[in-house]
Amino acid sequence: MLGKISIRLRLTILNVFLLTVCCVILTIILNFSANRMANVIEATVVTPAIQFDQIGELPPSEPQTPDTAADNTNSVPAAQTLNSQSARLNFLYQSILYMMMLLVIGGLLTYYISGKALKPLHILSRQMKNCTVYNLSEDLKVPESQDEIAELTRSFNEMSNKLNDAFAMQKRFSQSAAHELRTPLTVLKTKVDVFKKKKDRTPQEYDKLLSVISAHTDRMSTLVKDLLDLTNMDTLVCDQEIEASELLIDVAAELSPLAKEKNIYITVSGSSPILTGNQNLLHRAFYNIIENAVKYNVDSGIVEISVSTREQYTVITMKDNGIGIPKELQPLIFEPFFRVDKSRSRQMGGAGLGLSIVKSIIEKHNGTISVSDNPMGGTIFELLLPL
Repeated sequence: MLGKISIRLRLTILNVFLLTVCCVILTIILNFSANRMANVIEATVVTPAIQFDQIGELPPSEPQTPDTAADNTNSVPAAQTLNSQSARLNFLYQSILYMMMLLVIGGLLTYYISGKALKPLHILSRQMKNCTVYNLSEDLKVPESQDEIAELTRSFNEMSNKLNDAFAMQKRFSQSAAHELRTPLTVLKTKVDVFKKKKDRTPQEYDKLLSVISAHTDRMSTLVKDLLDLTNMDTLVCDQEIEASELLIDVAAELSPLAKEKNIYITVSGSSPILTGNQNLLHRAFYNIIENAVKYNVDSGIVEISVSTREQYTVITMKDNGIGIPKELQPLIFEPFFRVDKSRSRQMGGAGLGLSIVKSIIEKHNGTISVSDNPMGGTIFELLLPL
């Protein structure tokens, strides 16, 4: 029930409840003490004062009959009892009245003070309601007070920035995916339309059309397969024991024909720690990075791969002396479909999903990947994987 009302009313109700309990207990204690005191007073024998006249003699006393003396003796305690009961009732009623007054005053003060205390929260709530997908990049003003409201505002600004980045990345992903799929479909449709308009078709033209259809179909198949791999990676199990150096040597051997075309030398050095993971996934991650290092390297270049340990992690460093990546684009290279040089990447057959797949594989193995500039020219990729 309390969860459906505002925090201000909730605080007021809870404080009034506590005040009620305290006031009731205090009233009971006061009435109990007052009754005990009244009982003690009633039990005390009161002796009438005897007044002397000015010359020190006792005043003359009137003769009393036995009936008169008894009436006087009984009337005094009866009057005292009536007065005591009336005083007790008056004290009880007054204490209840004061208790109700305290509860009302305390409730109103609590409601007013809690409203003042929660005013920054109401302002923050109105500002949050005005946030939309179009103004997530605009930070809310953080209150000058270093309290919970200021911390909540800072946390909301951080969350808004992350959401804005996620929306921007999703937008780029959608645009890139649509472009990647639309391009081969457009080429296929154009080729087929031109071919249909021709009346006389030679066998060579049929072969050329089929080769174009096959090439673009393979490209779309590869693209769809990469997208499916990104979404289905969570279902794979990572419980195999893998020698990192041995796996890297195997990948380098597979890429040696491509490296020989550009006269590029690949070296693997360092220790051979044991990793726990999925060998096929790690093979693909290493393959994608080394393949990029070869493709985007200069002629007669070098790709240096070193393996070492740092605390509880295996550190795999891959250096090349190729064309490099601008610093402002380095945070974006792991996004799907992102290319540093779109024209050159398309000539080499890339779809911009390689490094995105690499990052997903490394994160699935509870590792991290980072990129930096090589002081000798080129790029350095550093992978941290738990031992």
